[in-house]
Amino acid sequence: EAFAGQAGQEWPDAPAQELNCSLLLPQGRTPSSASGSVPKLGAMEGSFFISSASGWLELRRSGGGGRDAAAAYVATTSVSGIEVLPDNRTVLLRFGHAVQLGHLWAAAIAMLGLLPATGVGVGAVLATLRFWLPHVAVTPNKLALARPVVNTPGFMTLRWDGIELTSRDIDLLGEERCLNDSVMDFFLKLVVEVLAPPELREQMHVTSTFFFQKLTSCGVESGEEGWQNVRKWHGNLKDGLLSQDYIIVPINEQNIHWWLLVVCFPRRALEQTPLDGLPSGCHPRIVCLDSGQEPPPKARATSFLRGYLWREWRERHPEAAAAAGSIHKLAAEKLPRSWQMRAIDADVPKQQNGYDCGLFVIEYLMTFFRSRSALKGLGWAPHQHWFGQGVVSHRRRRLRKIAEGLRNIAVQRSEPDVARLLQDTALRSKVREMLGDLPKEKRHKAPDAEESRLYSDGRPPKRAAPLAAIERARSQLQQ
Repeated sequence: EAFAGQAGQEWPDAPAQELNCSLLLPQGRTPSSASGSVPKLGAMEGSFFISSASGWLELRRSGGGGRDAAAAYVATTSVSGIEVLPDNRTVLLRFGHAVQLGHLWAAAIAMLGLLPATGVGVGAVLATLRFWLPHVAVTPNKLALARPVVNTPGFMTLRWDGIELTSRDIDLLGEERCLNDSVMDFFLKLVVEVLAPPELREQMHVTSTFFFQKLTSCGVESGEEGWQNVRKWHGNLKDGLLSQDYIIVPINEQNIHWWLLVVCFPRRALEQTPLDGLPSGCHPRIVCLDSGQEPPPKARATSFLRGYLWREWRERHPEAAAAAGSIHKLAAEKLPRSWQMRAIDADVPKQQNGYDCGLFVIEYLMTFFRSRSALKGLGWAPHQHWFGQGVVSHRRRRLRKIAEGLRNIAVQRSEPDVARLLQDTALRSKVREMLGDLPKEKRHKAPDAEESRLYSDGRPPKRAAPLAAIERARSQLQQ
């Protein structure tokens, strides 16, 4: 398996600020990627630091003194594929067109190999590239896939549009574990793919868990500045995120807590659509769903999203700037347009522990698909009735069974691509059934005839009153 490494080995999965690698360039005639051959690569002299900013990859020779003439820049949009070679150490970037490396290399190249420096794992390289290049799928090398598959679940990594779910990730679905970005991205995508009604799927978009992190990175102070960091992220949507009625953004707060942000009908605010006569469920708003008992403030996150959406709308409607006459007049229009998206902290089910926040985010999304009224009335009424802690604990167990089941089938069929596995209608139906089921309600045992005769009215004893009295006494003691 191309990404598994040695048995028991765990690749680090946190993206780095920069990568330290040797650069490997194609030597002689490079075979086409379609042939499945391993390209012949030769190392450039020295080691290099690679970083990303504003849509560019910077390749800087170690000790080169920062952004000097020896640095080269490659547009992130030119990267069309990421591949791990059979040595399980070299990561290959493939380009959609020939690129130049400036002073570093005279000839144009169609691919570039990255050999991590000592102490840097290939997993860290992949995690970082996935963060920098979310639009690029990570695909295994064809020769690696041609190797015999070991019929052991622990050796199979599930893959789906650049998302990888390893055995280590699946273990996070065990009891009292927090979920990482890979588990969140995988199951949010699975929920949409399997449970979302077709008409609703066309109206909504769930962003990557890295979207908000990237939007706010590189020291930007507003969503308008951060727009530059993610301006190429949603090129698969015809008119970008603003083409959607619902934009769903999973957010990780300080790498310890997951919550969900939902932007409803943003275009109606930015285009100042008259709202008279529209039901409240169709009004633009930003709704925050947080399962924490004491959730962190949401002002920064909602402000960044407003700024991003305003900039996105402005970039796609240059005629608005021309009509305003000046940048100052255009800026004056920002407040009445973007702030029409009122921020609401929704009254949602809360977690009863310190580790289920990610599961609550997934369950919130599932609730949107179980009940269309849940999404239409989002933020306007209490939502505590949606589900309880018991449902989330049940969901954790079911998600683990789904992941393990998909992994076992992937091993049996030698097919790690989940999109291909889900083309099996029977498997897809089984996953849908397991995703949507709820825990069975506990049934109280009915009193037998002997017990009933102990009571003149034939009813079982009333136990609720003493328990309630105990709870009242405990509450008074705490006060």
